Amino acid sequence: DEVKMIPLVSQVEAYGTREYEIGIEISEEKLRRYGMTFDQVASIVRKSSLNLTGGTLRTAGEEIRIRTVGRKYTGEELADIVVMASPEGEIITLGRIATIKDDFTEDPVFATIDDLPAMFVQIAKTEEEDAIKISNAVQDFVAEKEKILPPGVHISVFYDTTDSLRARISLLTRNGMIGLCLVFFVLWLFLDMRLSFWAGLGIPISIAGAMFILWSIDATINMISLFGLIMVLGIVVDDAIVVGEAIYVHRKRGESPLDAAVNGVSEVAMPVLAAVTTTIVAFIPLSYVGGTMGKFVAILPVVVIACLIISLIESLLLLPAHLSHLPDLNKPKKLWGPFDLIERGRAAVSSGLEVFIEKRYVPFISAVLNWRYVSLSVAIAVLMLSVGLVKGGLVKFQVFPKLDGFVITSTVEFPEGTPPGVTSEALTQIEQAFDRLAEKTTTTSGEPLVRQRLVLVGQVLSGDMGATGPHMGSIQIILLPSEDRGVHSNDLLIDWEKEVGGIPGVKSLSFEGMAAGPQGAEIEVWLKGREMGDLLDAADDLQEALTEFQGVYQIRSDYAQGKNELQLSLKPEATTLGLSVQDLAGQINAGFYGREAFRLQRGSDDIRVKVRYTALERSRISDFEKVHIRTADGREVPLLSVANISFAPGFSTISRTDGMRRIKVTAEVNNKLANSGEIFAELGKTTFRELQAEYPSIHLAMQGSKKNTRESFASLIVGFPIAMLG
Repeated sequence: DEVKMIPLVSQVEAYGTREYEIGIEISEEKLRRYGMTFDQVASIVRKSSLNLTGGTLRTAGEEIRIRTVGRKYTGEELADIVVMASPEGEIITLGRIATIKDDFTEDPVFATIDDLPAMFVQIAKTEEEDAIKISNAVQDFVAEKEKILPPGVHISVFYDTTDSLRARISLLTRNGMIGLCLVFFVLWLFLDMRLSFWAGLGIPISIAGAMFILWSIDATINMISLFGLIMVLGIVVDDAIVVGEAIYVHRKRGESPLDAAVNGVSEVAMPVLAAVTTTIVAFIPLSYVGGTMGKFVAILPVVVIACLIISLIESLLLLPAHLSHLPDLNKPKKLWGPFDLIERGRAAVSSGLEVFIEKRYVPFISAVLNWRYVSLSVAIAVLMLSVGLVKGGLVKFQVFPKLDGFVITSTVEFPEGTPPGVTSEALTQIEQAFDRLAEKTTTTSGEPLVRQRLVLVGQVLSGDMGATGPHMGSIQIILLPSEDRGVHSNDLLIDWEKEVGGIPGVKSLSFEGMAAGPQGAEIEVWLKGREMGDLLDAADDLQEALTEFQGVYQIRSDYAQGKNELQLSLKPEATTLGLSVQDLAGQINAGFYGREAFRLQRGSDDIRVKVRYTALERSRISDFEKVHIRTADGREVPLLSVANISFAPGFSTISRTDGMRRIKVTAEVNNKLANSGEIFAELGKTTFRELQAEYPSIHLAMQGSKKNTRESFASLIVGFPIAMLG
C-alpha cells in the first residue's frame, strides 16, 4: 500500500504474498452431532456480525443516533458467537464446534531472495509515464524505508530495468562528446579552428531539435529512440562539414567573408540537399512496417528524419551566418612557442592531404567516372553478392538478436495437483545446477557471476504472470552487467538447461532472458482441429521432429493435463429424496471450497470469512467418501448412497482459435548453430507435409516471431520502391 502511494507510481503488483482469510473449519462429525449444515453456520455467523443503525432518539436537548454494534473483526471475536442452545439450556458457541484460523489463505505461495524469506513488488508504467522518474521515486522511498525498518527486516531494489535506459543515455552523451571532439580535431587539422567549432556545434543542435520534435508529438525517450539518436550522430555533421569546407575554400581564394559564405552555400546547397533527402527517403520504408515489429521501430524513422532535417536547416542557414565572419585565412598567423610548433604540424598534415587528393584521389575518381558502366556493374555485383550471402545461409538472418541482459529466469511447471514440496525440490535442483555453472564460469572482472537470486513457489515470473498454483514456480538470477561478465546471457541459458538435465514428472521447463523485441518463441507452430486425439498425436510428432535439428532447445507444447478429478453423478434414486444436482454440488462445494459467510474490512485488507471442513478432512479421499448429504426434509444420507463417484483426469485448459481446438508447439534456437528460417523451410518440405497427410483434420500455422517477421517484411516491401527511387 505504501508503494502505491509513492508519487508517480500507478502500476503495482505483489508476488510471494497471500491474502488474509478467516477460516471456520467444522468436521463432519460435529455437523451431524449438532444437526447443522454449512449454510446454517454461515448464516448464523453473517447475522451475528453486523453493525446496524436503529434510527434516532430525539430528546429535549439533542438527537441521539441509535446503533446496534455486533461486528466481529478477529477470529477470537467470531469464536464467541452463539450458534445454538442445547435442550438443557447449555450455550453452544462457534469456538466450541469449529476450529477458527485467523491466518492467510491456503494457497502455497512463498518466495526467498538469497535464501531469506521474502516478498517482492513489481512496479510497471503506462505509456505516458516516465520510467526514470518512477525509478528515482522508488529508489528514494526504499532508502528512507530501510532506515526505519525493524532489525532483521530489509528492503532493497531487486533489479531496475531503467539501468539499461540510463546506460543508453550515458552512451549517447559520451558518443556525442566524442563526436564533437573528433569533428573539432579533424576539421582543425585540415581546415580552421573556428570552422571546426561551428561545424561541430551541429551535433548538439540537431539532437536538441530532434528532442523538441519528439516532445511536440508526445513521443518518449526509449531504447529504440535512443538507438536512432546514436545511429544518426555520425550522419548529422556531414552536411555541416561539406558546407563549412565550401565556405572555407572561397575564403581562401580571397573573397570577402560574406561573399564566401553566400558563394560557398550556393555551390553545395543542392548536393547537400540531395544527400540528406536520399537518406531521409531511405528511412521512410520503416514507417510502413506492420505487425508487432512495426510498433517497436515506428519511432526510429521519426528520430532519424527529425535529426537530419534540423541538421540540414542548421548547415544551410545558421552555419553560413556564423562563418560569414571568418578572418582572412591567407594572412600569416603569428604564434609563439609550442603553439607555433602545433600550427606547423597542422599545416604539414593539411598539405599532405591536399597532395594525396591531387595525386591519388582525383585520378581514381576520374577513372571511375570514365568507366562508369564498369563501376555501376561492380556496384550491382556487390549488391547481388550481399543478397546471395544471406540467401545462401552464409550470413545468418535474425531480426532481433538475443539481448545480453542481466536477468535470466527459469520457470518449472508440473501437472496440476502436484504438491508444493515437489515444485520446491525441482527449483532447488535448478538452483544447484546454476551454482555449478557459476563455479565453472570465469568473469572478466573476477567478481562472482550472480548478484542476487529469487526463488518463487506458487507463482511464475515469465509467460502468464497471473497464473498461480502449487504446481508451478520460478527462479530468477540477477547477473553481473555484461561488460563485467564476459559471457553472453543466452549462452548461460543454454548451458544452464544442459546442467539441469531432466526433471522427473515435469510438464514444462523454460529458460528465458530479457527480450529485445517482439515477444514470442523463435519457432512457434499452431495446430488447430476438432479431434483432440489427433492434435495431441500431431503435437508429439512435431516435437519429436524438432529434436532432430541441431541448436533447437526448449521444445514444448502449451497443452496441459488438468488435475485429477473426482467426478460425481446423481443416482436416479436420489430424486425420490428431493435431491437435485444443484443440491449435491452446492453442499460439496460448501464443505471443500468453503461457504463465504461475509467479508470484513480490517485496515486496508479485504478479508473473507469462510466456513468449510477441517484441513484433514479435505486432504483424504477416505474422508470424502464419508460425507453426508442433507435432504430437503433435514435427513442425512451418505454420499455414496445418492451419488456415483468416478476418478478421471481433467483438462486444465483447452485453447480455441477460429472455433477449433488449438495446441501451440514452441522452441528456441541457438543462432550460433542454427537458423529459424532454415528450420522452418526444412519443416515445410518434410514434417508439415507428413503431418497433414497423416492427420488431414488438423491445420498448421506459423506464429510467434516468424509470423511477425513475415508480416513486417511484407509491409516493408510497400516502402522499398520509394527508397530505391530516392
